[in-house]
Amino acid sequence: MEISFSRKSNDQSIISCKRKDGTYTWMHSGPFFILHDLCHYAVETGLDLKKAFYGILAAGTDINDFELPKERRTVEFTNEAIWTEQMVNLLAIEYSQGKMENFMDALNEICSKDNVAMPPAINYEKLDQIRHSFEILMNQWHLLPEGETMTLIFEE
Repeated sequence: MEISFSRKSNDQSIISCKRKDGTYTWMHSGPFFILHDLCHYAVETGLDLKKAFYGILAAGTDINDFELPKERRTVEFTNEAIWTEQMVNLLAIEYSQGKMENFMDALNEICSKDNVAMPPAINYEKLDQIRHSFEILMNQWHLLPEGETMTLIFEE
């Protein structure tokens, strides 16, 4: 799947996904969702995940369905999608507030509360690789001129 992040202005952008079958899903986005969705990309590609956010989109879900109230959503969240979301949220906090030394403990605690197990593939070495990838993506985004698009590939 081809994922495009298009900068329209400092405060408004578009995220679009072109699936292998040629269908699209897209949404207008502010700065938070650019950060959040780039972080999803770093996590999901770094851990070779196929059933989290981008995998769900690749399978045909409309990106705007994630914005619906919980009772109106038709999206089925896998355990992989749930702990990925928690990891992305912690990484987004880190990005704005600084590195968390107890990241894995915090993630494990949150996942325990959600009653989902963390995958064994996550360790501090892998976490640092994901952090680095996310930092590179954010730097590329910040350098992207208005009117330009950053395109990434998600292997399904």
